[in-house]
Amino acid sequence: MSSKDYELRETNQNKSEDSSSSFLLGALVGGLVGAAAAIFLAPKTGRELRSTLNNQAGAIKEKTVQLMNKTKAPVDVEEDNYIPIGGVPKAASEDSADELSIRKKLEEAKKAFDEEENKVTH
Repeated sequence: MSSKDYELRETNQNKSEDSSSSFLLGALVGGLVGAAAAIFLAPKTGRELRSTLNNQAGAIKEKTVQLMNKTKAPVDVEEDNYIPIGGVPKAASEDSADELSIRKKLEEAKKAFDEEENKVTH
């Protein structure tokens, strides 16, 4: 690439960064103005508004906890269903062909990694 291409790329990147920061600033200001308008134009008193907000926040918190509990299903790992990385496999007769090929590839990758690490450090 020529120096002109680099300058053009840098100019375009600066414009992109400027427009991103302008958008974020506009979104922040718009959010603040909207929140202020909602508070001042609310038909409820301050006490009622705070009570409603607290109730809604509590409901959202409860729903979040329920959702977290649903997604945190207990994970029961049977020892026959995992492939140990490094170390000796349990019994070759129990393993399927896929598990054997995966173990072989992992060993090859480990060996290649060790060779490259040895080249870099020595």
